[in-house]
Amino acid sequence: MEADRLDLSDSGEQEMLSALTEQAYRQLPIALVASLINAFLLVGVLWGGIESTTLLIWSVCLISVTAFRFRTLRGFLDPQRRARVGDAVWGRRFVKGACAAGLVWGGAAIFLFHPSSFTHQVFLAFVLGGMVAGGVPLLSPLGRAYPCFAIPIVLPMTLSMVLVGDRVHLIMGLMILVFGIAMLSSSARVKRLFQDATDMRLRLASSIAEGSALQEMLRIDELTRIGNRRLFEEHLASEWKRADRAGNTLAVISADVDHFKAYNDHYGHPAGDRCLIGIAQAMASTLQRAGDTAARIGGEEFAFVLPQTTLLGAEQVAERIREAVWDLNLPHAASPIADRVTVSLGVASSDHASVASPADLIRASDAALYEAKRRGRNLVATIGP
Repeated sequence: MEADRLDLSDSGEQEMLSALTEQAYRQLPIALVASLINAFLLVGVLWGGIESTTLLIWSVCLISVTAFRFRTLRGFLDPQRRARVGDAVWGRRFVKGACAAGLVWGGAAIFLFHPSSFTHQVFLAFVLGGMVAGGVPLLSPLGRAYPCFAIPIVLPMTLSMVLVGDRVHLIMGLMILVFGIAMLSSSARVKRLFQDATDMRLRLASSIAEGSALQEMLRIDELTRIGNRRLFEEHLASEWKRADRAGNTLAVISADVDHFKAYNDHYGHPAGDRCLIGIAQAMASTLQRAGDTAARIGGEEFAFVLPQTTLLGAEQVAERIREAVWDLNLPHAASPIADRVTVSLGVASSDHASVASPADLIRASDAALYEAKRRGRNLVATIGP
């Protein structure tokens, strides 16, 4: 039991990691585009104030890191490549990309820091601050990504300001440091929000799936694993409405296993259950269309819904069902009509004059089944004109 709980826990953690990793990569294009735009603006403003060689080297570094991250993104979006490695690996690659980007932008705080132009310094601080703030919603889904990106930017920029030495730069450096700490705190809160939202979404999806599975189970006969009475009635009602709108014919077959009480008395109830299972599977296998439905509606009673089927077509299907049961060759020593298990079937269709509702259709097929039994069983009967 404890092992089962651990397996469930591991499964939940894996689903959470997968969802958060996908969320992070889904937002990565925005981060890459914003990084390139800010880089071009920064280089354009600093051009002429910082040595062109330094600006070009820094630009090449940023473009290289962006290309690496874009390549990682393409790999993640490729289903085959993504399937070859786990989400934990893709998460580590995402964090490495964020760290590399943070180091390059942190390098800007050192190598692109204009020694004498206060305007350039403020602009650089503004751009880097924008990168740090903008990274909060984009990098927070994977917790370590944002600190790896923000810290290498905030600390060098703070240091560059403090090293200037005057009171204004000292205050600005402290403000940048406080701003960075605030952003780290915000990122932690945003990460929790992502996790809570993802957890809620996963739980909702699980509940919906469990609900759908439960609804399906409620429509399946526990013994034979074909439809039950509830499925039969619901399917008949929906197909009746569809046939009524389209002007199509709907047919129903009612079936009983002949002398099944005698079979149970002679062979025992466990053998009777095995017999019903075999009969149900054989009958269901004769249905050839997706819309056709087989159901066990009572102990040894079965019913079939056949959309867009005439009386003659339904009679042919019923004969295939009868032959399928006959071919099982299940011994029935207590039967007065044959040495094996047989079924009787009654067929009715909605184009009969007496049929004006689903209930009428069921009554008509039951009447035909009664006629099949009256005529000796192990045969197919239809309602009269």
